Amino acid sequence: MSMQKSGYLIASITLALAMILSLPALAETNSKSMRKNFVVSERNYALPAIELHDQNGAVVDVASLRDSGQRTIISFIFTSCAGICPMITANVNRSVPELERIEHDFRIVLITVDPEHDTPERLAAYAERFETDPKIRFLTGSRDQVFGLLRDLEALYEGSNKMNHQPVTLISSGSAQAWRRIDGLIGSDTLVEQYREVVEHEREAG
Repeated sequence: MSMQKSGYLIASITLALAMILSLPALAETNSKSMRKNFVVSERNYALPAIELHDQNGAVVDVASLRDSGQRTIISFIFTSCAGICPMITANVNRSVPELERIEHDFRIVLITVDPEHDTPERLAAYAERFETDPKIRFLTGSRDQVFGLLRDLEALYEGSNKMNHQPVTLISSGSAQAWRRIDGLIGSDTLVEQYREVVEHEREAG
């Protein structure tokens, strides 16, 4: 074998070994990158005393979403969305069985960011399309009501253009105004994990 071919062979083997040895580090880096796709924080929000309507036309007192004692999960969608909203809806719906294993007494509220278009009838058709669990309620109301609520929950989006809305998930925790806030698109596994952390933290706090 010539010296040149021998050199190429040694270089190839060295590169292959380097790539193999770097795989764990790459996996760890990718895992960390995935974890950085969302941000978790603890916030205090007071829900306003307004009445919205669900997909069945029933009146929902928004302030009671914290006063009733049930744990509440809130996120935001609109029915004509072809981007993140179907993923949010599907992921939330998929999480219900696992959430029930952790703590049964909860509800999920998906609030439209397009109240002028999303009537209760449209929300009902949307819920039917996704075959959502009965624990999931879709809420709408007047523009002023919905946008006031979005403002109170720091979920108002740039230019009030529904296409600019960002994925936000809120999980009620601790005191009457305490929420765990998750900014970013999350899958059902992450929602379950965050829900479990909130529940277990409260149980430990006693």
